[in-house]
Parts: sequence; C-alpha cells; structure tokens
Amino acid sequence: MGYILYLVTYDRGTYLNTGKSKPYHWSFFIQKEIKSAVNLGIAHQLRGMPGAFFYKGPEEMDLNESGPLKEELQIGEVDAAKLDLVHERLKECGIDAVESSGWNCQDWALEGLEKLRAEGFVDETYTQEVVRNWLKEK
Repeated sequence: MGYILYLVTYDRGTYLNTGKSKPYHWSFFIQKEIKSAVNLGIAHQLRGMPGAFFYKGPEEMDLNESGPLKEELQIGEVDAAKLDLVHERLKECGIDAVESSGWNCQDWALEGLEKLRAEGFVDETYTQEVVRNWLKEK
C-alpha cells in the first residue's frame, strides 16, 4: 500500500522589529489516513533554531492540528514497507550548526528531497527549483 508524500509549509509570522515575514517552516508529511477533519500521518521535520537544529525522526501527527499550515505540495508516494527508509535517508541529511549561516529547515528539506528522489519516492517533476517556487513565502 502506498502513502502520499507531501512537502508542507507553515507560516511562522513576522519579525517584530521589521514586520517582514519569517521564512516558512518546511517539513515532510506522509499521509496515512484521512477521516473527516482528521489527517493522520508521519511528519519528518527539523526542530530547534539556528545553531541548534536537530532531527528527532518520525512524528505521528494530525496535519490539521499541527500549526498554521500554509501549503501542501504532493511530491510522491511511499510504500508502507519502506517507511523506515524515509527516516534513514532524512537522518543522513546534514545539519548546519553555525547560528549566523542563514541555513534553515528549507535547506534541510531540499537535501532530503534529493535523497528521497534517489530512492524513487519523489516524482521527477519536483525539482528543487519547482519546489522553491511552489512553496515560497507570499
């Protein structure tokens, strides 16, 4: 059985001092079940803040209860028997520990996108450029 794989974005609000929008938070979501107002699945996301980011692995969640969701981009499919492989590949993604580098969860997600594509989980249509355009801050 295949589960739909999404890249999802969340609105993080604005900076208090400038009023500019903060970069969206990006994460992967594997949809396992949808019933009325419940969208159950597995999230893979970076946690923390610049200089202290970490990946804790798969998180069971209801996407509808996960925060200020902006976009859901369906990028592929994951066979139920290969769910652990998604975690293994995302665990291999580098995490920048330099607070002032400008690196964030979007960079991590783009590296993850390529690793998941190499395993056949991501449709070839969704290049990094396409994903950036679909999920950019508005």
